[in-house]
Amino acid sequence: MKKIIASAIAGAFLLGATAPSFAQSYRAQHHGPARHGPVRVEKHVTKKVIVRKDRWARGHALPRQYRQSYVRDYHRYHLRAPGRGQRWVRVDNQFILINSITGMIAALAAAR
Repeated sequence: MKKIIASAIAGAFLLGATAPSFAQSYRAQHHGPARHGPVRVEKHVTKKVIVRKDRWARGHALPRQYRQSYVRDYHRYHLRAPGRGQRWVRVDNQFILINSITGMIAALAAAR
């Protein structure tokens, strides 16, 4: 009986000595360090301001988006009276005389 108890105690020591050994996880050994939490991706947004300066020329067509702002009181801006089928249009800081049907530019004037 003493031999059985002694062998049980010896076996417990042998098993106990191997149990507290710390082994690394499978992931840490084969896939690099384990990650804790989500991965943060930083974004840097840069704002670009584009100033578009259109250069208009006689004989070219004015795009439709600029044909909406007609100038009815052209005398106020010291502009000559538009001819038949023509209209003054204000685009940014310029006055443009266009053909009201085709949108072709007939004359240009700077704002005063």
